[in-house]
Amino acid sequence: MIEAVNLTKYYPPPIKSLFDLKSLKDFLKTPREEIPALVDISFKVKEGEIYGLLGPNGAGKTTLCKIANGLVIPTRGHLYIAGYDSIQDHDKIRGRIFTIFGGSRDLFGLFQWRVSVEKNLRFIAELWGIPKAEAERRITHALELLNLEEKRHEWYQKLSAGMRQKVYLVLPLIIQPEVLILDEPTVYLDVFTRREVWNAIMELSREVGTTVLLTTHNLKEAEILCDRILLFNKSKIAEGTPKELIEKVQALKAERKIIAKIKGRINPKDFEGIAQKIEIQGNGESMYIQLYFKNEDLKEILSRLSQYNVVDTQNSQVTLEEVFTHLCKR
Repeated sequence: MIEAVNLTKYYPPPIKSLFDLKSLKDFLKTPREEIPALVDISFKVKEGEIYGLLGPNGAGKTTLCKIANGLVIPTRGHLYIAGYDSIQDHDKIRGRIFTIFGGSRDLFGLFQWRVSVEKNLRFIAELWGIPKAEAERRITHALELLNLEEKRHEWYQKLSAGMRQKVYLVLPLIIQPEVLILDEPTVYLDVFTRREVWNAIMELSREVGTTVLLTTHNLKEAEILCDRILLFNKSKIAEGTPKELIEKVQALKAERKIIAKIKGRINPKDFEGIAQKIEIQGNGESMYIQLYFKNEDLKEILSRLSQYNVVDTQNSQVTLEEVFTHLCKR
């Protein structure tokens, strides 16, 4: 459904202020290095899949979303949606995709401020050519799913900023596009609203068959929602399911970790040869040790810890957040 082929985008460097002829001459003589936003990014997204784009700030996630919408022209390479080039054939795909940019609260001016939420949604459904009976069914279901039923008759103008963002996230449920591009859709939302939005995204993918391209900084969100993830920082770093990405990280391949608070000093040599990674913090009376290890070595790790005066322990699985941090630091 979506395919990127050697997608690359370089932006020209910012132009300095030029106050006289000499500075203009110096500017023209000095070579200017272009700024890379994307470098040879390639991936394929299957129909109905939720595909995550993860990377630090400035990795090129929003640039990629803009290329998909024909807002930015790549330096080289192509992005295909349903077999059509996102730039050259954009008129053939613009009715098949819907995009929400980071924390967007009606970026395209679809909502009328002094009109109720319900009437706004009916109007937008009519713009997309959805039959009235079907539009009413979708509106009712979407408002219930996102817990917005009590806001149905309220003016859009009277809603809080966060509530307007939530109402805007109703639109994909009503429009039900073939491809949904979400650029950090839950930024600024509280934890309860975030989970409601997650349920809506999963319903669109699983029941409607919408293909979702999701960028996010919320690693938990990516772990819960995404079938596969592309981790990149301008260029590709790794790709796979959340579990596969964890397994690919050699330093964190252990899959399990323990954090122990210990009275007295710790000798890291006691854990060498069994722990994949050892981190020790603190000094004096209390110290903390963090151990990464294989699942089958848990019993031996606990046995070695029992030699110390352990005050408290936390035992958990290695998370996608740790994988993200490790790979992006390489």
